[in-house]
Amino acid sequence: MTALLQEPLILWTLRSFLAALFATAAVSKLTGIEEFYGVVRNFRLLPDGPSRAVAMVLPVAELAIAVALLVPALARPAAVAAAGLLAVFGLAIAVNVLRGRTQIDCGCFRGGMKQHISWLLVGRNAGLTGLALALAALHPVARPAGAVELTTGLIAGAVLMLLYFSASLLGGLSATQNATSTAKGR
Repeated sequence: MTALLQEPLILWTLRSFLAALFATAAVSKLTGIEEFYGVVRNFRLLPDGPSRAVAMVLPVAELAIAVALLVPALARPAAVAAAGLLAVFGLAIAVNVLRGRTQIDCGCFRGGMKQHISWLLVGRNAGLTGLALALAALHPVARPAGAVELTTGLIAGAVLMLLYFSASLLGGLSATQNATSTAKGR
């Protein structure tokens, strides 16, 4: 099993998936920075001033991580940074779920599609954190990728990201429909 996980094709798939995940999240936040500031503030974990700073810096950090994941010399530290951010995101969601504040938007992807927080999102972040940590651990022992492995891994990571993003949008659509149904029933 370890040999399979050390294959360059698998590692490039994971790297490109995480890079696409972080790049997509960063771009969606940067294009709606004021809305994202509201999301950060709504988590009620920081005062207003630090919330604004986090809303401004976080998308830039996510974009830097996305780029670094694709640079072989930077992939391991980028994977560790990705794991750290994902763990912090999961913790922030967990704190609010424990507070009973499940109707707030997770802020994962912008674009008008809100996704309410839940234990499912905490689990998702735990899984993504584990994925990033596995990548950080396996990257140094993998053999270099050939052109075919690199290209196939990039394409496979992009396909995984499209599937992930589609599932996220469906989750947001479901939450929107449930909110609309609840509002009509009043």
